[in-house]
Order: sequence, then C-alpha cells, then structure tokens
Amino acid sequence: MEVLLVFLVIFLGTSLLFRMPVGFSIGLGGVGAFLIYGFSTTSMAQSAFYGTNNFSLLAIPFFLFAGAVMEYSGISRSIFAFVDSFVGRFRASTGTVAVFACAAFGALTGSTQATIASISKIVFPEMDKRGYEPAYQAALMASAGFLGVLIPPSMTGIVYATASNISIADAWMSTLLPGILIAIMYSVVNFFHRRKVEPKVTEPFHAGAYVKNIGVSTKNAFWALMMPVIIFGGIYSGVFTATEAGAISALYGLVYYVIRKRVRPEAVSGNVKDMMKFTISLTGIILFIMTTANIACKAIAFSGVSQELVTWMTTHIESPIVFMLIVNVIFLICGMFIDSNAAILLFVPLLTPIADAYGIDQVQLAGIILVNLCVGAISPPFCINVFVTTKLKNVKFVDVIHYIWPYLSCCIIVLLLMCFIPGLSTWMPSLFN
Repeated sequence: MEVLLVFLVIFLGTSLLFRMPVGFSIGLGGVGAFLIYGFSTTSMAQSAFYGTNNFSLLAIPFFLFAGAVMEYSGISRSIFAFVDSFVGRFRASTGTVAVFACAAFGALTGSTQATIASISKIVFPEMDKRGYEPAYQAALMASAGFLGVLIPPSMTGIVYATASNISIADAWMSTLLPGILIAIMYSVVNFFHRRKVEPKVTEPFHAGAYVKNIGVSTKNAFWALMMPVIIFGGIYSGVFTATEAGAISALYGLVYYVIRKRVRPEAVSGNVKDMMKFTISLTGIILFIMTTANIACKAIAFSGVSQELVTWMTTHIESPIVFMLIVNVIFLICGMFIDSNAAILLFVPLLTPIADAYGIDQVQLAGIILVNLCVGAISPPFCINVFVTTKLKNVKFVDVIHYIWPYLSCCIIVLLLMCFIPGLSTWMPSLFN
C-alpha cells in the first residue's frame, strides 16, 4: 500500500501543484516508486516497452485520423440540418437539435472539444435568434459536447479495452444506451426551460414537405453517417476487427474528404498535412501517457497492492452497490482533474480484480467508469467543457454554472440507474456476443 501512496503523492504533487504535464508526472511517480522500493529497473524498461507493444493500439491513430478528416470536411452543418429536419418543428427544438447534433458529430470525430467548437459555430447564431440566454447556450453545449464520446467509436473506449480484459467493441457499446438516455433527458430539460419562451412554429404542417425535407437532409449527410454503420457492421458481422475497422474508417474518411473537396471546396478546411499533424501529435501524447502509466502500474503490481485492495474492500464493504458508488465518486473526481486516458490506465487495473470479487460484470464497470469520466468534464469546480464554452460565448463562468446543474443532475441519475440496472451497459454488447 505504501508504494501506491508514494506514487500518488509524487503524481498529484507534480501535476496539481507544479502543473507538470500528466504524462511526465505519472512517469516521475512510477520511476520514483521503482527507485525508492528497489524494484528491478530492467522490469521498468520492459513494462514501458511492452505496454504499448499491442496490435489493438493501432486503432488509435486510425480513428484519430478518421475523426480529423470528418472534422475538416465541414460535415457539422450537414449533421445539424439532418437532425433539424426531424425535430425542427417542435417547440424549443433548437436546443434539442444541438444536443443530438453533438451526439452525431462527436460519434464521427470522437473529440469533445472539436464537437463543441464545430457545432457551436452553427448553433449559437440560431440560439441568439430564438432568444436563448448566452450563459444557457454555453451550459447546454458544454453538457452536450461529450455525448459523442459515449456514442461509439471513441478513443477512451480503446484505451479502456487495453487496460482491462474486455474487447474494444464491448467497451464502446457499454456507453451507447447511457449516452442516448442522457441525450433524451437533456432534451426534456431544454424543453421545460424554453417551452414558455420559444414560440411555436406558425407555418402549417404538411406531411409531404416534412418527408421531403428529411430526404434532402439525409441525402446530404448520408455518406458521413455511413461511416459508423460500416465500422460496426463490419465488426459485428466478423468481417474485420476493431483495429482493422480503424484503418477502413481512415481510408473511407480520406476518400470522403477528397470527393467533398472537389464537389464543394468551400465547405472543407485545412489539408491532409494538417490532419496528419493533428493525428501524430495526439497519438504521441496518448502513447506517452500509456508508456509512463505502465511503469507506474508495474511498480504497484510488484507491491501486491491489488490483492490487498481486494481483501480490504471485500472484508469491509459487503455490498457491490456500495463499491460501485465508490467507483462513481473516484472517476467523477478523476474526470474533473486529470486526463481520462491517464485515469483509466492508472485505476482500472486496480479496480477490475475487486469488481470480479464482487461478481460485477466488467462491461457494466466499463460503462460506469467511462460515463463518469465524461461527466467530470462538466462537474464544478474544474469543468473543462464549461471553460471552453465560456470562451466561445464570452460569458462568465459563474453564470454558466447556474444553468449546468439540471444537466449534471441528468447525468447523475443515469449513473445511478447504471449501478442498479446492469443491462443499461451490458444489453447492447450481449446482442452481438
């Protein structure tokens, strides 16, 4: 247990007090634990190498590149129009469209910040026209920005799968139903907030025009929306693995970008060089964190902390529900303070044996952890998504927090349901196993 405490003191001290980048602070904590307790430095080097010597990790740069291609292809407006064609006639529809546009766009790019930046450019002017309060706009977009991470595919799902004993596909699907449920609850909150303020659509309803509008918007967004269909269709039909799906999605996205640039050059931005630079830099960051995290995990494994934690938890805490509530608190706090990938790599190997001892399904645990890490991004006081939207909308942080509570409450309700109803996380993966 002393090894874990030494690591946490060094890691948290250097990252929070001295603002050292998380990868370096994890590495410093791991190396410090190795040296202080005299563990083999040869094992330290081996764990750093073999931790990233994993074929599944090839999916990371492929999916990052595919997401960058989709972002630069300018599909955000097509996605917005597609969602708007279904619900645009309803009262308070602008907020609902924003929520589901974030979910759809985020599923294609896998990036919370990219989703917020791209969808905000379209949504904020529309909300201004409808009289939405600026601080409320920022709160809504901050809350909806992470939905795309819950709607697969996502980078955190890949990292989680490498840190546990579940497949990438199961990690992805464990958050699909919770993500959809959160999006629906967000829409309900937005409706009750705006129902007496936003006017009804005065234009008379015509079924023919409504269906035609859906057809046009679907046609414009069709090829972008086909990417996740191809990915999951191929994975679950057994045509290719999740890693191979990453390569196919990168190729598909690149072809889509080239064709779109020739057909509608004004809609795209950047070039392939920009996409490659983004992919390489972010892949390097993720893999560096994984390398240093493996050093820390090896030091903790040598100390026997995992077995000590299993014994202590099962001795003092009898209820699996209490254990899952503790997991909720741990990862909600982690989502506020540290990188999601780092939190997964550090704590998941410690918690999975305890979950096994309680008889908790590993897929259910995956869903709870991944949703918590996303919710941490909108949880005061250190809510990164809110910081992003306050800058985009030029509003005060305190004003945005005033509107964030109903959305945060929706997330907490879903997390509690996930603890008591395992099927929210396990049902979708079980359909394809």
